[in-house]
Amino acid sequence: MKATSHALDHMLCAVGDPLADLEGIGPEHPEFDRAQTIRAAVGVLAKSPDALPKLVEVLNAGAGPVASPRTRAHLAAAQAWVDGDPVLAAERYAAILESWPRDLLALRLVQSCNFFLGRHERVCAVFERSMPAWTKDDPGYPSLIAMASFAYAESGDAARAEALGREALAYDASCPMAVHSVAHAIAESGRAQSGAQWMREQREQWLTDSRMCTHNAWHLAMFDADAGNIGPALGILDKWLLPGSDKSPVEACDATGLLWRLTEKDVPDGGRWRRLSDAFERTLTPGFWSFVDLHAAVAHFAAGQQARLLRLVDALGRCAKREDFAGRRARTVTLPGLHALLAGKRPSLADAGGSRVQLELFERFGRGSAHVDREGDRLDRRGVRHGGTAVLEAQPLLPALARPEKPDAGTARSGEIRGLRVDRAAEAGQRP
Repeated sequence: MKATSHALDHMLCAVGDPLADLEGIGPEHPEFDRAQTIRAAVGVLAKSPDALPKLVEVLNAGAGPVASPRTRAHLAAAQAWVDGDPVLAAERYAAILESWPRDLLALRLVQSCNFFLGRHERVCAVFERSMPAWTKDDPGYPSLIAMASFAYAESGDAARAEALGREALAYDASCPMAVHSVAHAIAESGRAQSGAQWMREQREQWLTDSRMCTHNAWHLAMFDADAGNIGPALGILDKWLLPGSDKSPVEACDATGLLWRLTEKDVPDGGRWRRLSDAFERTLTPGFWSFVDLHAAVAHFAAGQQARLLRLVDALGRCAKREDFAGRRARTVTLPGLHALLAGKRPSLADAGGSRVQLELFERFGRGSAHVDREGDRLDRRGVRHGGTAVLEAQPLLPALARPEKPDAGTARSGEIRGLRVDRAAEAGQRP
C-alpha cells in the first residue's frame, strides 16, 4: 500500500502530484483498486470541467473484478459527480463514512462536494459522526483535524476551528492545508493584523510546491488589505494572483475579491480589471459553478466590458433552461444573485458554493455598485469605471430567466457529462 498511501498523503496535504505517484499501477497491480479511487478523487476535487474527461476515463476503466464494496461505493460517488449530480455525489461519499468512518478520502470528498454546493453545516455533521472512531495516535489524525478545522471555520465556529487547526500543525507543521484552515478561522474572527502576522510566521510551511500556495498567499494579502497594509497586498496580487488567474478561473476568483478590496481603498486600476476580465473570458465555462460565474460578472462589470457581461448573462440563461442540477442552480442561485448584484442589493448566495470569506465580495460589490452612475460616465463614487450600459441591458433579462424552486430537486441520470458538462457549443458562442 506504499504507493497509494503516498498519493493519498499528497492529496490530503495538497502537495506533490498524486497522479504521478500512481503511475505504473495498472489492473494487475495489487493496489489498482485503491489507485482508481484516488484517481477518481483527483477529478472530483478539481471542481473543474477540464477534469471531467480524464475522470470519465478512470470510471470507464473501473476497478478489478473483485473490487471491495468500499471501492465500488467510491466509484459510484464519482459517477454521480460526472453525471451532473453533485448533491448525490456528496450523499454517496457521506454514506461511505457511515460504514467506514475512518475513510480519509471520503471525508475529503464530502468536504469538497459540499464546498461546491455551499453546504458547510452538512460537512460539520459528517465530521461529528466520524471523529469518535478516531484516536489521536491514529495515522492520518492530523489530516482529519485539519479538515475538521476548515469545516468549523466555514460554519462560523472560529474558536473551535482555530484550536483544531493549530493542533493539526502541532502534529505536522509542514501541512499547507492546516495553515489554510487556521487562516480561515482567523478571518472568521475578524483579526486582520493577527492573520497577517500568522501567515508570515508560517511562510515556510505554505510557501512551497503546494496547490494551496497561491490561495494561502491570497489569505495573507486579504489580511494585509483589511489591516491597511496596501503595498504588500498589491504586491501579492501582481506577483501571484494575476498570473495564476491567467490559467485558472478559480484563482481569478481570489484575485477578483482582493482587487475589489483594494479598489475600495482607492488603489488605481492599472489595467488589472481588464486583465481579470480577459482571464475569465478565456477560461470560464458558464453554468458550471455559480461561485465562479458571479466572480466573472464582477470582473466584467468593473472592467467596463459590457459585451462580455451580456454574453455571460445569455450563456447562463441558456443553462437555466436545462432541467439538470446546473440548470436549476442557474435559475435559483446564479441569475437571481446576479440580478441583486446589478441592482445594488445584497444577494442570497449561500448555495453558490465557495467560502464565507470569499463570498464577502458580493456584499461589498452590492454596496459599491449601488453608487454607479449608469446614465453618465459610468464612474462610481470611488472613480471606478463600470459597465453601466450593460447593467441596464442585462437587468431585464434576469427576472424572466430565474424561477423559484429548489436547486437540488431531481437528479440527472445519463451516461454523458450532463449537469456539470462542458457545453462546447455555448462556450464557442461566448468567445470573442
